[in-house]
Amino acid sequence: MRWPEAADEIVVRDGHLTIKLFKLADGWYAQVESAIEGKIFEGRVTEMSGLLAGHPMVSGLAEDDSDSQED
Repeated sequence: MRWPEAADEIVVRDGHLTIKLFKLADGWYAQVESAIEGKIFEGRVTEMSGLLAGHPMVSGLAEDDSDSQED
């Protein structure tokens, strides 16, 4: 079995979410967007676990959003 060559760009669409990953020399640049809520995250990640629900990077964004809605 022959493995495909490594991709420089990965796009995943799942329901209302679109995740785009762009390969950098030492990690990935990620854009996570929701058709319902708009931009959720954009920035550099070195591990895919940085995009998982419950991860401090993503959880902090959700907390910031809920704080601004209460004002």
